[in-house]
Amino acid sequence: LAQLEDDLLAQLAQADPATILDNVALIKGLEVTKETATEINKQVAEALKTEEEINRSREEYRPVAAEGSMLFFLIIQLWIIEHMYQYSLDSFVTFLGKAIEKAKQSDDIKERSANLIAMIRMTIFRWVNRGLFERHKLTFCALLTFSLLQLGKLEEEYSFAYYNFLLRGPTRTDVENPLSDWLPNQAWFGVQKLVELEGFEMFAQNMEKDAAPRFKEWFNELSPEEAKLPLDWKRLDNHPLQKMLVIRVLRPDRMTITMASWIRSVLPNGRDYIDCDGSSSFFEVLTSSYDDSSAVTPIFFILSPGADPVQEVEKLGKRLVQLQINVNYHNVAMGQGQDVVAMAKLEMGHKEGHWVMLQNIHLMPKWCGTLEKKLDNYAVEGSHPGLRLFLSADPSPGIPIGILER
Repeated sequence: LAQLEDDLLAQLAQADPATILDNVALIKGLEVTKETATEINKQVAEALKTEEEINRSREEYRPVAAEGSMLFFLIIQLWIIEHMYQYSLDSFVTFLGKAIEKAKQSDDIKERSANLIAMIRMTIFRWVNRGLFERHKLTFCALLTFSLLQLGKLEEEYSFAYYNFLLRGPTRTDVENPLSDWLPNQAWFGVQKLVELEGFEMFAQNMEKDAAPRFKEWFNELSPEEAKLPLDWKRLDNHPLQKMLVIRVLRPDRMTITMASWIRSVLPNGRDYIDCDGSSSFFEVLTSSYDDSSAVTPIFFILSPGADPVQEVEKLGKRLVQLQINVNYHNVAMGQGQDVVAMAKLEMGHKEGHWVMLQNIHLMPKWCGTLEKKLDNYAVEGSHPGLRLFLSADPSPGIPIGILER
């Protein structure tokens, strides 16, 4: 359009005013410019309409993006619990893409968005949960639940004061325990801080003066989390988070079970999260994890006492690729002098698509740096698609983050 305008101005400047109405080229130029301007204005209007539709759709999918962001920043903090829990953005995006592909389709954007959120949450949770020690799985599940609670995505109302109390379990030790014949001092000291929370102001008085025998009976229950509290405090059965505060103070030994029960009830499909892979055998979990692996994404076994994944890996290989030791499968137990052997087997697997198992790589922390660089090079070069690398190690700060993030 700018070029047409320049040409038109040049023709006008050169035209003879006396014969301008007879200038056929000039008149045609005016008509072409007018038609082009009309067409361009029409295209601009359509582009603006399309941009508005894109922006509207993008806003409707914003909750999905927020869910992904929350999950990523949650999992990258798990290294604080254990050095081995390292997750890269590339790996996260890979599983995010798989979740998007698996999510149920729908023409309704709100329904599609809800389907995406549910699938992304479960896919990322399962991926991370499989790499955690049993003692940390409930912690991760609780972190996810409280993150969602804080964002207002659960039915129960979030209270920072309650959350902080659960987390820290504060006590006040300058008050004598009048119920020392059955109540531990530590529990009474916790009650003194509990009464500072809104809604619990009368709890200590009710325990000490109004219904001490009934509180003692509740305290001695095998499963106090399932029993109603005395007096009006039985209403806390309808407010499980608040009841959990009482459990935290009086029966901390039941907190694990209480927390799991609370998550099952408050988190959408909470049972699927608490019991994730609980009914699956190690071989079933390994088979599913294999589907998520690739030539550049190894399967990493974080070992616990007595664990030996080798037999299960070989069983899987025989089923999937007719695995044969020293033919298309190489198993190397790392130790002094085995670094050269491991590199030779890995190079063979890289070129020919073999399975390679490197056991106990934590025994050679310096060599792990060399392994990290080699895997980076393979990712750039492109390995044979049949290559599968299996690594095992005890928890160790000597294992490079670059290996763990894969």
